Amino acid sequence: MIELRRDCIWLAQEGGEAIPCSVEDLTFEVVGGAGTNVDPDVLRNAAAGVLHFFKAEQGKVRITLGEFAEALGRVLAGLGYAVEVLGSEAEGSDGEIRQESVIQTTDLRAVACAAGKMGELDFFPRLRTLLRDQLAVAPKAVEFHGLRPAVKQLLGRKHWTKECEDLEERILESLRGWWLRETGKRDTRLVVR
Repeated sequence: MIELRRDCIWLAQEGGEAIPCSVEDLTFEVVGGAGTNVDPDVLRNAAAGVLHFFKAEQGKVRITLGEFAEALGRVLAGLGYAVEVLGSEAEGSDGEIRQESVIQTTDLRAVACAAGKMGELDFFPRLRTLLRDQLAVAPKAVEFHGLRPAVKQLLGRKHWTKECEDLEERILESLRGWWLRETGKRDTRLVVR
């Protein structure tokens, strides 16, 4: 067997063969255009961590694209990024690939932070775009967490105030309204914490 570069792993193919693949190529294959929503350094480090997990912690020299995709999706979700990855696919008993519903999660604190000095002016459009992107993959549920910390960050408050309460209610009303318009007859839940 050929010794691989440190940033590569053997990718198992359908016919039982394996090809060497770099973590960068795997990441592009798994995330594709959705990766533009994630800071490139975060994506690079998350992918390197997944590679390390399989090679060093699991002792695997050969993985499937689905295994890599599922692990990368979990890492990115844990970091507060709602990115559709190939990991939302699973191999059926007949060898066919079928789409499974997932739960899309987003940390509202990260959205508030990304809004920067523009505050609410940038926060609400970002939030609507995130909701649309998440609903595009037809998940079982869309979950937003960190609402109160995000509100305090947007308003620059350390303690909860009446102004915080008002902004929290506007965010909830906006999410509910967008969700109702976007979901139609689909059975997707909206969870905000």
